[in-house]
Amino acid sequence: MVLIIITGGQVTPEIETPHSATILDVKRGIEQRLRVEVERQTLWLDEIMLQDEDTVGNYFPQRYGVLRLSVTPLPGEPKCIIWVKYKDEHLGIVRIRETIMVADLRGKIERRWGILSGVTMFHLDTEMIDDRPLSAYYVTDNSVVEIKIEIEAR
Repeated sequence: MVLIIITGGQVTPEIETPHSATILDVKRGIEQRLRVEVERQTLWLDEIMLQDEDTVGNYFPQRYGVLRLSVTPLPGEPKCIIWVKYKDEHLGIVRIRETIMVADLRGKIERRWGILSGVTMFHLDTEMIDDRPLSAYYVTDNSVVEIKIEIEAR
């Protein structure tokens, strides 16, 4: 078995796979974990773009390895649906382009639900930072963004 660490964004998943698995199998694992369609994924080992039919063992004879994932934006940058969740309840949806900044999504959530400030957002259990694009957190159509609200005591 090989433990593959996937870099390229703010979320760094790990996928365990047999040496005999193909790169396409790894991409399917990424799709399950990050909800990024296989067709939009490109995996890189240093500057080498990996081909779907290649096997993991060709690149990683040892027990671990690191691959970089790049995600192709949707053609025409359409708006996607983002589900907003607060304390195990879905508040609703926001339509937004996956290429915008986290701060823009935060602003839209604050305006939509009348939250003045103190919103912290998470995707895939990773806190989202304002100056990063949503794509750095693999936010795609039908992603769930969890929010926490801190209320200042006066």
